[in-house]
Amino acid sequence: MNCKQILENLCIFVKEELLKSGKNNVILGLSGGVDSALVATLCKKALDKNVFALLMPTQYSSKEHLNDALMLCHDLNIDYKIISIETILNTFIEQSQNIDKIRIGNYAARIRMALLYDYSVLKNALVVGTSNKSELLLGYGTIYGDLACAFNPIGDLYKTQVYEMAKFLKMHENFIKKSPSADLWENQSDEKELGFTYEQIDLGLKAIENNDKQTMDKLDENLLKMLKTRIKNNAFKRSMPKIANLMDFK
Repeated sequence: MNCKQILENLCIFVKEELLKSGKNNVILGLSGGVDSALVATLCKKALDKNVFALLMPTQYSSKEHLNDALMLCHDLNIDYKIISIETILNTFIEQSQNIDKIRIGNYAARIRMALLYDYSVLKNALVVGTSNKSELLLGYGTIYGDLACAFNPIGDLYKTQVYEMAKFLKMHENFIKKSPSADLWENQSDEKELGFTYEQIDLGLKAIENNDKQTMDKLDENLLKMLKTRIKNNAFKRSMPKIANLMDFK
């Protein structure tokens, strides 16, 4: 992977998307994970002073993640605001029935995105997405939550490529060595939840995308089954809602 060229291309992409919008700034949610940290770094390199971040912990969030997000804001010298969403989240939970951790996580993701879009109006900013290609293909995210955005600079980078870019940019080792987590509940782990490492997942996703049967024949059958099922079942998350075309009924 030509990281230098990709960096140049993504910085151009960020600049052009902001220019086309007529907005003055970009805004993103910083979780303390490598994906949002990479996006913040790219936006800072592309735009310098026009980046704003929201840090939105809950009672389930890791203090380590929050501290890493704060460290990044200070290192990059970007403006930020910390908003604890615990009270908002609890209000939503109180109105639910038979709530479970998945639905609580979805609530948290949508609350965060609601705040990002609210602050985007205040800051005359575009909301920048932080989901990588692996997550998008798997539907590993909350629709109208963390999957929502005005544009996404890392949506064509697999998770393993995100780590490559992070190393190329010499980002702090905390982001590179940390186990992948959406931080939606205590001790949540992406790879444990998916059942495979991102190295395995990305190898399978690339093989499926390229119809590389030779590679697929060497992969774990359960891995391929999981990937194909998720790609199919979550396709609706990767497209705008379909609108009924009345002409189709004539």
